[in-house]
Amino acid sequence: MNWFQRLHPFTVLAVAAAVVTTTTAAGLWWLSCTVNAGALVVAWSVGKSKKLIGLSSAIVLPTFASQLMIHGLASNGSFGLTQAGLQTAAELGLRTAVLVVVGLLCSLVIDRHQLVAAIDLSKAPAQLGYLVAATLFLLPQLAERQRVINEAQMLRQVKFRRGLRGWFQKVRLQAVPLVLSSLEETANRAPHLAARGFPATQRMTRLREVPDSNGQRWIRHVSVLCVLLLPALLLVPSWMDFA
Repeated sequence: MNWFQRLHPFTVLAVAAAVVTTTTAAGLWWLSCTVNAGALVVAWSVGKSKKLIGLSSAIVLPTFASQLMIHGLASNGSFGLTQAGLQTAAELGLRTAVLVVVGLLCSLVIDRHQLVAAIDLSKAPAQLGYLVAATLFLLPQLAERQRVINEAQMLRQVKFRRGLRGWFQKVRLQAVPLVLSSLEETANRAPHLAARGFPATQRMTRLREVPDSNGQRWIRHVSVLCVLLLPALLLVPSWMDFA
């Protein structure tokens, strides 16, 4: 158990939201770099640094490339990198990197079962907990089914064409059973939910406990205030200059 699992999931999400909104509103490259570096240190402390770097790179690097393409275009339509274009692309790319890195860090360190339990124990509608659980567990389930389908096709010695046509053939032969199995599971799950009275008309007791404390609740309240107030305070000077 990493030390994040000793925290309430809402505390982690509230602090992450405050960090992202404040950093984005500040628009300072050194602050964005500090936040990204801090996120990597936190990921390293829980053994998730390699996964965070891999997932973040797949999103952030194309974003930087697109920003360079956009801001590297001169007024005559030709491509030529300038200092101003590089600076703008770097600032926008770093802001996006903060959102991506912090968001992925939350998805890696927050226990999905804890998050669903926290939603169920909160005042949120019962449907929200189910929707969050279905969303969080959908991708792993689809990945496992895709692996099983691929192994079954290999055992049957299914032959695929080469090139682009072969790729489309492989996608079609794997997508059809994947979608059909998902629809079948949905149809099988509906009677069980109905038999259990979903959506519940009253709050149900959960056996799973989510750690919480007065200190964490205070942190969440302060984080929400930071989300609402700090961006406005940081943007007031620019608004006054614009006026």
